[in-house]
Amino acid sequence: MNTATSVDSFTCPEFLAMERSIIDDFVDCTREACEEAEACVKELNNQGGAAYVHRLFRAMHSLKGNCQMVGLIPFVELLHRLEEIVARVRAEQDPYFRELGEFLLLAIDEVEDLLNDLIAHGRTSDVRRQKLYELCAALQKTVVGGFQAQQFKEAIATLDGKAANKENVVRAPKVLLELSDDMAMMQKIAQQIDNLSIYRKNRSEQSAQLTEALNEALGLPVNAQQLKAASLMHDVGMAFIPHSIFNKEAGLSREELKILQEHVVTASQILLRFGGWDEAARIVLDHHERYDGSGYPNGLKAEQIHSGARILAIVDTFCSVTNERSDRSYKRSLLSAISEINANIESQFDPAMVEMFNDVVRKLIARQ
Repeated sequence: MNTATSVDSFTCPEFLAMERSIIDDFVDCTREACEEAEACVKELNNQGGAAYVHRLFRAMHSLKGNCQMVGLIPFVELLHRLEEIVARVRAEQDPYFRELGEFLLLAIDEVEDLLNDLIAHGRTSDVRRQKLYELCAALQKTVVGGFQAQQFKEAIATLDGKAANKENVVRAPKVLLELSDDMAMMQKIAQQIDNLSIYRKNRSEQSAQLTEALNEALGLPVNAQQLKAASLMHDVGMAFIPHSIFNKEAGLSREELKILQEHVVTASQILLRFGGWDEAARIVLDHHERYDGSGYPNGLKAEQIHSGARILAIVDTFCSVTNERSDRSYKRSLLSAISEINANIESQFDPAMVEMFNDVVRKLIARQ
């Protein structure tokens, strides 16, 4: 039941009374659907094909379904209106154009803000929700001649609120021409890499935390700062991999695999150019080597592989298994990830490090 708390706001006691883990799961699923929608709009704005329209529709349907599952009916009604706009494009009743996509992104942002307010403060603005609902309804009433870009431009202007009094506009801070701290810059770069794919949500930060934990459990065999830099930057080379390969759902050809493997060389070269991060660069270069010598780029084996790279190899596989991927639309459990890693000791991973990583993950499961 959704309850009005004032003229301007409403709440949902049943939703807010749910277990925190359920609310957190709802937030994660909603964020992923929003990120997928944003990714699809970007592709469509760059001449992406009909497949992205279908994916956009599924993302909107997921948003609506998530809200329905937890009883947020006012949001269900609103998201149904947004879904209907995409449905018309999907059915080829109307063409896709940039203004339509931009309106959808603004609308999704507004929905996210309202949901965040509800979760954080126990209530959210019904005026804003109703305003967006009415905008969507008005757009659909004008479909006699099909959707028109001008209609969506006007809706964007109404929703964006950028026609506010100029006196209220906050000036952007002055951008200074100066070098930022290396680690801060690496964290910023890593975040941008994670934003390249919906399957990499906070992946670099997760890797850094787990490599730190395993390094500490092993008695700090690797310089902590060098290992953190490597953990943040190990996939920066992926930014230079063609999108068609980076997010390919089918298997890669031999030539595509060779291109993908170049990411370790690119990332290590970037770290060398930072200056003072030679060890981190070596860790990145080695982290796809395998304990039995069958890895890349140099076919190193066992102790020939930098100890930091052996740590990162375990963590990188763990993060890959426990997160969704382009070739697998579901997450696997921590236990299944550990099982896969343990099944590959001596062939892919350092046995002693895997044994210690088992303890790290046991503690992680206990905390959860």
